[in-house]
Amino acid sequence: MSGDSSHDVTAQEACDIVGIGVSVWDSVFLVDVFPNRGTVVRANRRVEGIGGGVSVAIATAARLGSTAAMVDSLGDDAAAHRIVTDLAANGVQTRGISQITGHSSSVASIWSDLKSNERTIVYSPGSASDSLRWSTAIEALVLGAKVVHLNGRHARVCEVAIRLAREVGAKVSFDGGAHRYREEIIPMLTSSDIVIVAKEFAMSHYRNRDGAEDCPRLQRLTEFLMADLECEIAGVTDGINGSFLIQRDGDSLYQPAVETDRAVDTTGCGDTYHGGFLHAYVLGYQIDAAAELAARIASSNSQSMGALAFEPTKFTSP
Repeated sequence: MSGDSSHDVTAQEACDIVGIGVSVWDSVFLVDVFPNRGTVVRANRRVEGIGGGVSVAIATAARLGSTAAMVDSLGDDAAAHRIVTDLAANGVQTRGISQITGHSSSVASIWSDLKSNERTIVYSPGSASDSLRWSTAIEALVLGAKVVHLNGRHARVCEVAIRLAREVGAKVSFDGGAHRYREEIIPMLTSSDIVIVAKEFAMSHYRNRDGAEDCPRLQRLTEFLMADLECEIAGVTDGINGSFLIQRDGDSLYQPAVETDRAVDTTGCGDTYHGGFLHAYVLGYQIDAAAELAARIASSNSQSMGALAFEPTKFTSP
């Protein structure tokens, strides 16, 4: 992109939310018990579908009625075809996805324990996931976006997208997943307006900044994020223990997890939380209503198999 801050309005593609991340084709197996080394376990059920934190969040928002687009690089394999087809079927614009001849896409095998809902994941990143380059198609999407959602992948493209979002007044949303904290994504984190991260990610940033080894409670961690990042909204999620969110103006809330006795598979629950929250945000919901919708969607998602299992017709505007 040139250094000129002026942009052709006609090149914009109006879109509520644009996601930049790595899409994955998931195979999810529901098992009674995880296999020991050298053993064979028969699955009760198996489903295949879209995975990847940003992709699932974007597809969630699209299923709820937001206009949403995905930016990614895939190979030219069967997994790429399935990913693009599944995203499009869920209402996601895919013009920002490039497919690279001779490269492979990301796939994952997920074992989900029926009793504990714990998961074990074997992941193959593919060779295309680090090949994304800035393009006029991506620029058009970012120019027309209300929110740009990212999680640390495709760093060079995200750097340009953040700068462009600042120029046109779009918000930047960051999802920090558990065990995903690393030094190179800190510039993205500190440049974001909406920062909602997993507790483990928040703890990693807390220890990196303060050098402390203690484990603050959810509220204290969220207060730390807000003070450190000075973003518009800061939030920390902790699975069945709920989430805590703070707005820059001082409003804060604890959102309990929505309990269910029918939890089957927790794959994608955090990602659908993000998608639900961003959908509500672009509609102008207050933070408490947005967090409640997000928690309800995440709970619903856990009641079936796969990362994108919730039924969107159950959720309407308050």
